[in-house]
Order: sequence, then C-alpha cells, then structure tokens
Amino acid sequence: MIYGVQDTIPINENLKNIVPNLDIVRLDCGHWIQQERPEETTLAILRWLAQQND
Repeated sequence: MIYGVQDTIPINENLKNIVPNLDIVRLDCGHWIQQERPEETTLAILRWLAQQND
C-alpha cells in the first residue's frame, strides 16, 4: 500500500490485520501519488515486485 503523507484521507491502521503480506510505503505527497511522485511510486512498486520473486 502506498500512502501520501499529506493526503487528507487517513491511513487505515487496521489494514495489516486484514491484508496478508502487507507492505506500507509512505511518500511525501498528497492523494494523487502517481502524478505527484511518479519516480518514487515506480521504485516502490519495483522493489515490492522484486521481493515477491525471492
């Protein structure tokens, strides 16, 4: 899950109890994460994908 720390929508603190194998990434941006931080978003996704292949 990728969150923007400046987003007005609150982070769901119970998500780890619901979603197995959850990784949470927080980027310094608002709600439109991919538009605001495209490179960081892509890197976070690529890192997650690489971990899934281990």
